[in-house]
Amino acid sequence: MDEPSIAAHARTHFTSYCHLVGTCMMGEDDAAVVDSQLRVRGLAGLRVADASVIPSIPSGNTNATVYAIAERAAELLRGA
Repeated sequence: MDEPSIAAHARTHFTSYCHLVGTCMMGEDDAAVVDSQLRVRGLAGLRVADASVIPSIPSGNTNATVYAIAERAAELLRGA
């Protein structure tokens, strides 16, 4: 198969499962997009509070985990 055929096959037959996670790496190193306070590096006043900060795909739905991230974000914003 040539590359365009493989790409067409992938677009047709592959899908994501549940919700995407891990697109905004959280951490304290230079490679991290978001720090442990959910602040986006290099953009003042912007935080990420969704599944993108989850470091790996959980075995179940991400709903409860996202609620926990949102609760933590609310605490951070309140200064608790």
